[in-house]
This record gives sequence, structure tokens and C-alpha cells, in this order.
Amino acid sequence: MKKSVWAIVMVMVCALMLAGCGGSGGSITSKGYGDLFHDQAAINKAVAEIKTKGGGAPLMVFQNMHFGPDFINFSRQDPKNKENVDNFVWTPNTGWQGPKIVKLRGNGKLADNLFNIDDVNWSALPVFIAETEKMAKEKGIDKASLGGSIMIDLNVRKQQLTFSATVKGERKDAYVTGDVQTGQVTNFRIK
Repeated sequence: MKKSVWAIVMVMVCALMLAGCGGSGGSITSKGYGDLFHDQAAINKAVAEIKTKGGGAPLMVFQNMHFGPDFINFSRQDPKNKENVDNFVWTPNTGWQGPKIVKLRGNGKLADNLFNIDDVNWSALPVFIAETEKMAKEKGIDKASLGGSIMIDLNVRKQQLTFSATVKGERKDAYVTGDVQTGQVTNFRIK
């Protein structure tokens, strides 16, 4: 499938799902979870729950995951029917929502648009967030916020995974990418 077609489908699905999530920059500790941006134990618990909800091993994620301090949004290949993709959302207030059908369009291979959840070093996520917050301060982005979500994004052409985030500031914003194995920021571009 063409990347642009996939991207449109995912943006529409994610926009609809995130509209119901709220998303905040603060710490959420309800239902036994900590802050999914900074608390490694909370991240590990959430990833374990994602794997359980995924319904099969390996859990193959479709193109990207949105990970916020108080929500998780991901689509995965149906382990029972490998031609299908379903979307799931978790928030502390509503628990799990899904599966919701993702309509796939385009003429590419589904396999090229999937990554194994275990290809991400989840201990690198707080490193990426800390580095991003530090660089925003160093680059003079006043009242910087990560805008509510970090993406784990698959570049289909390069078959490469990255962390990405948009830093929102009072007067300027930035787009940031990082390595999913180390958490090191690889690009910090002021918009």
C-alpha cells in the first residue's frame, strides 16, 4: 500500500480515537498505573497489557503507536486473520476500547507496514522524553509540552522504527525524532 494512503487511514483513525482520550501533560496514576511518559514500571505494565490484549505472539503493530502519559493507541494485525488490522485504545478512565476495524486501502503489502512490538526497547522511551524536554529548554522553547503523545513510527520505505514527538511551546514548536533502542534524540527541528 502506498505510504500516503496508509498515513491517511491512520491519521483518521488516531484522530477519532484520540478525540475521546483527552490526553494531558500531567501524571496519571489511576487504576494502578503511573505516568506512561516517565515511570518505567508503568510503561512495562502497559506494554505487558498490550501484548495480552493483542491476542497472539508476536504482536505485530500496524505502522505506529501513540503513547501518552495517560493513554495508549495502537492498531495490530489480527492474529486469527492476518489480512485484518484492528485498533485498540486504553485510558485510565475507560480501560480498553476495541477492537475497532481499520479499513485498509492501497496496493502495497501489509507485511511491509508492520513491526513487532518487541523491536522497541521500552526502557528507551523515558530517555527519549527526558532528552527531548532537556533540548527544548536548551533551545529556548518556553512552556514546552510534548503535546500529549509520543509516536513509535515505522518508516515503511526505510523499514526503520523511530520515536517521534511534537514539542509545543508558547512561541515556537519543534519536531523531534529519536532512536527506539537508545532513546537518543536523532533530530530536533524547530518549526
